[in-house]
Amino acid sequence: MDVAVVIIEQLDSNGMLRTFCMQADYGDPLIVAFADEYEEFRNGPFHFLNDRREKEFQKGFAECKSRKVSSSRFSMCNDIFHFVTSWVGIPTERQRLSYYAICLPEHAIPITVKFTDSRSRREYKKAIIRDDQRQRFILYLECRCSRGTFDFALEVDFRVSKEEFALAEFRDENTTHYRADVDAYEYLLLQQEQIVVQQYFSGDISMGDQYNVTGQIGAIGRSAKAKNNTFNQVFQQAASEIDLSVLASELATLRSSLRQQATEIEHDQAVACIGAAESAAKKQDGAGALSHLKSAGMWTFDVATKIGTTVAASAIQTAMGL
Repeated sequence: MDVAVVIIEQLDSNGMLRTFCMQADYGDPLIVAFADEYEEFRNGPFHFLNDRREKEFQKGFAECKSRKVSSSRFSMCNDIFHFVTSWVGIPTERQRLSYYAICLPEHAIPITVKFTDSRSRREYKKAIIRDDQRQRFILYLECRCSRGTFDFALEVDFRVSKEEFALAEFRDENTTHYRADVDAYEYLLLQQEQIVVQQYFSGDISMGDQYNVTGQIGAIGRSAKAKNNTFNQVFQQAASEIDLSVLASELATLRSSLRQQATEIEHDQAVACIGAAESAAKKQDGAGALSHLKSAGMWTFDVATKIGTTVAASAIQTAMGL
C-alpha cells in the first residue's frame, strides 16, 4: 500500500510512549503492509516493503526517545488501564492514504477503543488486530481528509493478561477491515452531510431543493457546474509569490533542526507537517505546502526564524495568518 505518512506509537504498561513518523518523499514512495499480511520478522505495526525503508524505521524507532505520559492521559484503576491522546494536523494527500498505528503494551487486551473527530466527537472506524509475533494489540486508523490535514482523539481502556492474550479478540460496531472501501467517505461526514451525498448519488435531489451552505464552494445542486474553480484561492495566490525550490530546501533544513530539538508529542506532529509541506513544495504544489504549514504551529515558526530559514518562516507566517 502506497501511503503518504505513517505515524507509529508504542505504549508500554509503565506509561512510557514512543512516537515515530515516516513519510514518502518526492520520487521515493513509502510502501507498507499490515502486520498480519506477512510472516516475516518486523519491529513495529507495519512491514516496509523497501529494505532501505525497513532499515530506516528500525534505526529511527530504536533511537527515538520514549516519554513518560502524564497521569491525566494514562492511569490505572482496579487493574484497568486508561489512555487518551490526540493528534492535530496529520498530513494527507489526494489519492494516497496516511495511517496512524499504536501498539498497546505487551499482553494488553483492549476493552474499549474510540477514535473520534476532535471537533464533532463523531466516531471513526478503526482496524484492530492481535499481533502474536510481538504480543501486542495494534490499533490502526486510516487518515484522510479533503482539507489536507486530519485530526483525531483516541480513548482506550485495556487490561493486561498474559494467560488470556493468545485467545483474546476485540470487535465493536466501529471496527472494520483495514483496507479502504469506496464509500469510506461516509464516516468522515456528519449525518446530515451523509444524507445529502446519498441523495445526490441516488438522484433524489431535484430542482427546488434547498441547500444551506457555509464557506467557499464551487457549485451545488443537480444541474450546477463548476469550471476551473479554485478551492484554495488564498493559498494559491500567496504561493505564487514564493520560490518553491528555495522553500523546499529550507523546509528540509528546518525539519532536520526540529527533529533534533523535539521533546514533546506536539513537536513530532509539527515535524510531520513540515515534512509534508516540504514534499508538496518539491512537487511545486505551493497551495498544498501552505495548507500543511497552516497546522505547523508557533514552535516551527520560532525555530525557522532562529536558524535563519527566512523563506520557510515567511511561508509559515503566511499560512498561519500571523
